[in-house]
Amino acid sequence: MRSQLLTLSVSAILVTSALVVVFAMQAYKDLYRQGASDDLNGLSENLSIDLMIMMSDEPDIFSIANLLLKLDQYENVRIAAVYDQQRKLIQPYYGKVISNTSLANSEAVISQINFDDYKSFDVGMHADKESVIAFKRIGEEELTLGYLLIINDLSMPLKKSTQALILKVFPFVFFTLLITAAIIILLQNRSIKPLLDLSEFMRKIRLSKDYGLLAKVRGKNEVKTLTEGLNSLMQDINTEVEKNRKQTQLLLDQQSQMQRLANYDSLTNLPNRQFFISTLANEIEDAQQKRNDLAILFFDLNGFKWINDSFGHEVGDKLLCYVADEVSQLVEDKRFASRLGGDEFLILVNNVVDSQELLEFANTVKNELCQAIVIDGWRIEVGVSIGIALASDAHYNVSELVANADVAMYRSKAQGRSTCTLFVQSMMENNKRRIAIASALGDALRENEFSLCYQPKVDGKEKIQGYEALIRWNSSELGFISPAEFIPIAEQSGKIQAITQWVVNQVCIDMPRLLAVSPNAVVSLNISAFDLRDNELLTKISALFKKHNIKPSGIEFELTESAYLENFEVANQFITQARNLGSYIALDDFGTGYSSLGYLTQIYLDTLKIDKQFVDGIGLSQRSNTITKTIIEMAKQLDLKVCAEGVETPSQAAFLIDNGCHLLQGYLFSKPLPLEAIEHLYSNRASNFH
Repeated sequence: MRSQLLTLSVSAILVTSALVVVFAMQAYKDLYRQGASDDLNGLSENLSIDLMIMMSDEPDIFSIANLLLKLDQYENVRIAAVYDQQRKLIQPYYGKVISNTSLANSEAVISQINFDDYKSFDVGMHADKESVIAFKRIGEEELTLGYLLIINDLSMPLKKSTQALILKVFPFVFFTLLITAAIIILLQNRSIKPLLDLSEFMRKIRLSKDYGLLAKVRGKNEVKTLTEGLNSLMQDINTEVEKNRKQTQLLLDQQSQMQRLANYDSLTNLPNRQFFISTLANEIEDAQQKRNDLAILFFDLNGFKWINDSFGHEVGDKLLCYVADEVSQLVEDKRFASRLGGDEFLILVNNVVDSQELLEFANTVKNELCQAIVIDGWRIEVGVSIGIALASDAHYNVSELVANADVAMYRSKAQGRSTCTLFVQSMMENNKRRIAIASALGDALRENEFSLCYQPKVDGKEKIQGYEALIRWNSSELGFISPAEFIPIAEQSGKIQAITQWVVNQVCIDMPRLLAVSPNAVVSLNISAFDLRDNELLTKISALFKKHNIKPSGIEFELTESAYLENFEVANQFITQARNLGSYIALDDFGTGYSSLGYLTQIYLDTLKIDKQFVDGIGLSQRSNTITKTIIEMAKQLDLKVCAEGVETPSQAAFLIDNGCHLLQGYLFSKPLPLEAIEHLYSNRASNFH
């Protein structure tokens, strides 16, 4: 603080002094210029009077030249000249300012002087930065005999005079500043001494940590008040320190607990994502330096959402704890398990030598977890899909390694769940295609790249009773893309609802033309499990019906069994609202779900669709025939219509008709066709389909 105050004070003095000197020098220069102008004014007045005699009749050139030579006694005269009444040059003069320069420079300067440049001056005194100019009339204003010009150099004498002044004033200013600074230092030291003592007192406290020390009260009122306040504060601090010491151990215990909470999952006690990624980064760096390889296993639980929805989140949490315990028992010193989040888990495997050994370990994990367990009296079957990725394949990059394992896990799911898949680079290419398709879906909607095909549904007499609307996509960038490929991607990317809205709108547009071919036909629309999550779905559909003047009874909504079971409550709500609207409900892919048939007693359906896998088995085995007959009979007992899809042979059609199946759908009758093709082929035989 003392140094800062001293620096500030001295700086202020220096700045102030500098400003005073600058202003004083400027004032001095102005006075010097004024004095030089006054001197030249007097000199020029005297000379103009002397010249009156020499200019009265005929100009006496010799006398004029002699008179101008008197200017030699003036050091600062640069040039002078005498002009006649018409301001024509009579006699020039070059002063000592020019003659004192070297011969070469003098001649050069003289050659550049043009006296005609000055003859147009107004009578009087003139000045600029370099010189003072006097232009005087010779004679009275009524009787002008001629004009006198004298130019004095101002820059050089002013510079010399200023330098002389500075040399005289500088010692005085310097010693004045020195004395002032010394006085300020002395006064400041006396003023801030009590504050310095307080600063030293605080330094002692910082080093000794003894908050029982008290400072001596001294100084003026402000410092005295500060010292007394500091002593009071020290007493309060000393009291609080004693309390803090008692809480230190408690804080240390809490810190340890917080550290565990930050690094471990509170439900399963497994390391969490943050801790796992941090550990993985260190292990990858170590493996790369030692030229070793490591791997991670990425897996989640199949149907976990359904378990949560069906049995409650408490059962779901207990299931996660069970899985964590099983995984913890399977990992060894060179393995490290973590819960990534939700029902996703990661296992780190160090020092991988053989991929076959890695697959065997993954299968061990899968087999241990894919077993039925009982939780709160419920028998639950758990399945896992495992993706495996090697650090070397990910170029020892943490993010790329986790992404590779994630891609491999989804490949396991696509292969039928409860499988183990080792990542290979081609999977990433497939994943890139999935990303490209997801990115192109938005453009497809904007560019109207989607189209609809309609596959007829016929009765036992092969009359058209309805159609199923099936979407097709011919991308301008990617070409034709199968619905089996882009629909799951649309569901996962959150764009399926927009696609469903487009399908409903397009069906409403096509309905008049379809009814013109088949007046009593009912058009079926597929509803995704993701669509059911939209609480405003039926409101939007109803608005489209009103917009296009479509009767709700001409529309049937098809829900897959798996979609229904995954969203049990919202699906029931949708079914109730759709039936109240006047539309029909069909349960698609019946028999492929993984639940009991008990849910059929809890919902109100109109149609049960037999999945193609059962139709394919007709005639191949008695078991397949029996299952199909059982499904048809059960539907009839529940007063439901039965529609069999995937009918491709006459024998399949005959079997289904004989056993009471109401509607048939398949390539035996027609493949899905554009609206124009249906109009062309069936407009003349809508009542007798072949």
